Order: sequence, then structure tokens, then C-alpha cells
Amino acid sequence: MPIYLLALIVDRQHRPGENKVAAASKHFSDSKNGGYEVALTAARAWRDAQMAALDIAERACDGNGHCLFYKRNRSGKIGLRLMPDRHPDRRIRRVYWEARFMVDGKQRIRTYMVRKYGYIGAWRLAATERSRHDGQPVPAAPPKAPDWLNEMEPGTEQGSIP
Repeated sequence: MPIYLLALIVDRQHRPGENKVAAASKHFSDSKNGGYEVALTAARAWRDAQMAALDIAERACDGNGHCLFYKRNRSGKIGLRLMPDRHPDRRIRRVYWEARFMVDGKQRIRTYMVRKYGYIGAWRLAATERSRHDGQPVPAAPPKAPDWLNEMEPGTEQGSIP
């Protein structure tokens, strides 16, 4: 059995809001547990017990293995994010909505500039592009614009497409 499969059986539990700090961690070796399937079953049972003991809620998933909400996901849709490009002195140069999706097993990215389309228009275009590839509906309204969006260089608009 390839070694990289063993990494799947290391189970770490994280509390919400505590990134990169594991609340519990345990390694389940397939050789000590009598095979990969037995180790995986033991790891899942241990994970469920730890989640109950540490009061960690299970993440809502869409059925394809993607979690529906992350603390960092402010867009309200998986595969969409608002990205700022910055100058070396940390001033915001440009802001765009990014749509990530898979085509023929390869990840693709489309970007829509806030300066060109406006905040709402760029979000709508990115959400529609993502929806075209994953079949999920487009949310009714964009998320609230972040406060740092006002730091953009003069001459940038945050309006919407008419």
C-alpha cells in the first residue's frame, strides 16, 4: 500500500475560529489496526467521539464533499472570493472577484474587476460563471462590501451594472 494513504488517517479536530491549532489529534496506522478500512473506521469513530466531547459542530456540506461555510468565505458561495492586489507599500492597486471552477479535471480561474464592472456587477458575473460550472444557484444578493474596499486608489468605482 502506498505511504501517502496513511496521511488520510491522521485525524485532527479544530475548534471554530482556531485555525492551525488542533484541539485533538491521533494517528491511526493501518498496520496496527489490521488494514486500511479498519483504521479508517476507527479514525472516524474517534473523530465523532472527540467532536462530541469538545463540542465541535459538524460542518454543513453540499453532498460533493465541499463545506458550505467557512469563516474565511465571505462571499456566500464556494469558489468565489474578493481579491485585492497591493502595491509594495501595501496600498490597494486593484480589486477583483475571482471565480474558481473545474473544467475537464483542471482548475480554472476567471476574474472580474471591480473597477470595470462595479462591486455588485463583478460579483454577479463571478457568481454566474461559477454557477455555470457547478450547477448551484446564484445567491440573491452580494455580500456587504468590506471596509478595506474604500482604501482603493482614487478614480475607482464601487457601483453596480445598471
